[in-house]
Amino acid sequence: MTSGPIVALTAHARSVAAPDRSGLAATLREALADGGLVIETCHRVEGYAAAANCAALADLGTPTGSRLLLGAAAVRQAISVAVGRDSVMLGEDQVLHQVREAVGAARAGGGLDPTLERLFGTALHAGRRARSWRQGPPRSLATVALASIERSAGSVADRPLMIVGAGQMGRLAARTARERGALLRIASRSRSAAEQLAAETHGRMEPFDPGAAVAEVVGVIVALAGPWPIAEDTQAALARSSTVVVDLSVPAAVPADLAGLLGARLVTADDLARAEWSLDPPEAVHLRRLDDLIDRATAEFLDWSAGHARRAVAAALAERVEQAREAELAVLWRRLPDADPETRAAIEGMTRHLAARLLREPLEQLGQDPNGRAERSVREAFAL
Repeated sequence: MTSGPIVALTAHARSVAAPDRSGLAATLREALADGGLVIETCHRVEGYAAAANCAALADLGTPTGSRLLLGAAAVRQAISVAVGRDSVMLGEDQVLHQVREAVGAARAGGGLDPTLERLFGTALHAGRRARSWRQGPPRSLATVALASIERSAGSVADRPLMIVGAGQMGRLAARTARERGALLRIASRSRSAAEQLAAETHGRMEPFDPGAAVAEVVGVIVALAGPWPIAEDTQAALARSSTVVVDLSVPAAVPADLAGLLGARLVTADDLARAEWSLDPPEAVHLRRLDDLIDRATAEFLDWSAGHARRAVAAALAERVEQAREAELAVLWRRLPDADPETRAAIEGMTRHLAARLLREPLEQLGQDPNGRAERSVREAFAL
């Protein structure tokens, strides 16, 4: 693979609905199977490409609500995501893990373009550094889910709260709610997973379809990889109650009929992404610090990329000159089949010296090329 400029296609819940993001993710995985990278989280789908894959990504166009980012803008977006600057909850932990997983999947699936390797190495390093500054408990989407329940129903402390799902997000939600003093009720498709999470969080296990008992809880946080199949009596109990339901599943797990009955008491993952979450003064200071980190990491990568591009052009130019020199010598040796070894060696040395002299000036220009003008000129002149 060769390295080159970076292009990113991004779709966020703020402007692209979950079903459309899911379809775009499938398209991106196919288009970027060789060397590209796809990041898919609760709120975003992003595809990154470099070199040959840039054209494949650009050819997809810009689906409604998405953004096509080029060069420095694409670099900054990748770093912002890893740092947690573009998350619903500033600096949330889960997105860094998701970026790391996406990089690992790209490496395992077909290799990752060297430029993207460098970019996401820089992004992950910046992400780890940002988390090292944080004070207080870890942040995640579960934190925002609980905040949305408390906005409507008041504090969850000493009140029953149900978590549906015992996967990564369900566990985060349970731990966060436990820290807030909620009385946890845990439900999962897997009885053993529910039992384990209930034991870890001092909660109690509930049936996956809880029935009328669901109306007793102040809120339900649903975090499933698939639908939440609940009977009509459960749906009716929720519809009659004041319980707030937060569905963190993407795609949504809450049945469509129940969603209509709940109205404003249902908060989806996309709703959380579109909401405005105010920052207190300490977080505003932290926000500026994150922006400075993103600026520095972006500049660091762009400096590396510029130097890498110049070195690549210099190597390609030297290789082109060497191929031409060898081709001319091959013609000469056919014309002079009887040339003795000393004559051949002298001619070989002379052609190498001449090639080096001809290359000296363009290579010096490439080495002192702050704006990329010499690189572009050399590429155009020699069709590199």
